[in-house]
Amino acid sequence: MTVRSQPSNTVSTCANPTGPATPHGKLIILVGVALVVLVSVAAAVIALTRPAAHLTFRPFTGTGAGTMTLSLTTGAATTNFAGQLSPLGADTGHDNLAFTITGPGTFTYTGTRTFVGAGGNKLFSTVTGEGTYTKTSARSTEKDTITGGTGRFTGATGTYTDTITSVVVSATSTSQTSHVTAVAHGQIRA
Repeated sequence: MTVRSQPSNTVSTCANPTGPATPHGKLIILVGVALVVLVSVAAAVIALTRPAAHLTFRPFTGTGAGTMTLSLTTGAATTNFAGQLSPLGADTGHDNLAFTITGPGTFTYTGTRTFVGAGGNKLFSTVTGEGTYTKTSARSTEKDTITGGTGRFTGATGTYTDTITSVVVSATSTSQTSHVTAVAHGQIRA
């Protein structure tokens, strides 16, 4: 019996248990692996760039009341308040404000506000307002920007308008204490 050896440039048709028998087979496997990797990367990119379900715009509305103490010498003011605000529910909070008299009976102010929801989550905003005043009362309108928060409000954004009414309850030559009520309307993305 004569055994012929196969020329080196021909392909064997025998199965190779350790891998593909041909360079073409190796190429098919390589392309398959590349496609799996590409599909996995594409799925990850889509998942990371799609807004999370909880990051949708919702109404930001509610009311609150509190006490503001204003320094008549520096214009610095603090307010502590409580209210009901969607989506926080029952809330408390604190303002740090700086008032500037802009003319007879008019003022502007800026500052920061922290809301604390019933579950302890905090929501932060910057405050910009303007209004009118008399010796016994004031009215103002704010255009406020939500800048973030804690817990479920981490990364929150949005804007709201606050309509403020205040009535002076006591005054000295250097400070004034007022009862403040507020109505908020806007949108939050959280």
